[in-house]
Amino acid sequence: MQLDGAARRLLEVFDPDGVVIGGICGAVYGVERFTRDVDLAVGLEPEMVVARLQSEGIEARVSRSSEPGDLSWVVHGEIEGVEFQVLSAKEVGVDGSTVELKAGLRLPDIKSFMISKCIAGGQQDMHDVAALALMHSELEPFARETAEQHRCQEKLESWMDDRRLRQKYLPD
Repeated sequence: MQLDGAARRLLEVFDPDGVVIGGICGAVYGVERFTRDVDLAVGLEPEMVVARLQSEGIEARVSRSSEPGDLSWVVHGEIEGVEFQVLSAKEVGVDGSTVELKAGLRLPDIKSFMISKCIAGGQQDMHDVAALALMHSELEPFARETAEQHRCQEKLESWMDDRRLRQKYLPD
């Protein structure tokens, strides 16, 4: 099974409570990057996530954390050779009322996606936010403000100034 097939299957399991986030969402919004897994955000408790998956014959397990900066839970699994993670929509900043249908997938709107990336705050996450801000100049102030709120503005600035990223994503 390919990534898009796994994403569609997982969205069916969580209809209407799930949205695709992560690398697949970024790719749909135009950010070129490699990803091997499917990330979903849902507005459900982890026990319900596992129960829904198991009712469809999909094995999954919950990882929990109480460490500062970590998500309180993540459900991990595999569907036909494709790894996936299901995360709490609330914890990753995805608002279920701002869902869009693009490329046949339910996604958070672009601003919610950027918020989720700033909450994660990793280098790849900030690369994605910078690429979107460069592609859509009207989103740049939002990206900078959101990065500042989540204390990852230095990483964002570094990517915003990256010559290769600017060449790739700035409109001609």
